[in-house]
Amino acid sequence: MEVLSQKQPMKPSELAKQLNLTRSNIYRLLVTLQEMGYVERAADGTYSLTMKMFMVGSAVLVMKEVSKVARPYIAHLAEISQECGHLGIMYENKVLYIEQVKSKHYLTLDYPVGQTDQLYCTALGKVLLTGLNEVQLEAWVRSTNLVRYTENTITDPDVLLGVIRNVKKQDYAIDNEERYAGIKCVGTPIYDYTNKIVAAISISGPAVRLTNEKIEELKPLLIEVSEEISRKMGWSNFGM
Repeated sequence: MEVLSQKQPMKPSELAKQLNLTRSNIYRLLVTLQEMGYVERAADGTYSLTMKMFMVGSAVLVMKEVSKVARPYIAHLAEISQECGHLGIMYENKVLYIEQVKSKHYLTLDYPVGQTDQLYCTALGKVLLTGLNEVQLEAWVRSTNLVRYTENTITDPDVLLGVIRNVKKQDYAIDNEERYAGIKCVGTPIYDYTNKIVAAISISGPAVRLTNEKIEELKPLLIEVSEEISRKMGWSNFGM
């Protein structure tokens, strides 16, 4: 793909010569990449990269930028709350954890960077779902298998839609032991310069420590921090 990005469109024979591979190997690679949506074949038999490749590259750049900006703020939140701080993005209809700052408590949580989780029953996920427009949100909820993980997991599509719409209004989401029994979480959105939600931050902890009262105390700080990160990402709340 690197060779193709430098000189496209290219014929399979040209790629085979430049990469010192057989034509049969090149054809197999191109067919696979075409099936995955990364290259397209023109009528004359040449191949070019698609916009999907550009979108993937852009997503990686955004992920690196928001991680760099957000990490010190997440560390600050973890220090003040004495709980775990997380940064996540939406990836393939899941939450992808891209930053984590652990609590100093002996009893703590561990969501390793690179791990994915559900959108509909986590605070990060609910916040990220508010980045969808109404049509997209309705379609996503109606087409998703809402598995019950705990007695608090929301599995009714209509109830979930109401919750996500409310999250959008209040700009924060709470996971009330909906993914894991005994674990609570509160999250807020990160916007970029286009006023689009590109990530979310959260504070998570055992329900015995992260009580409803403590969540109420931490919400204003979490919202303030997420807005500051968003401003550093070029966000402006004018017109929102």
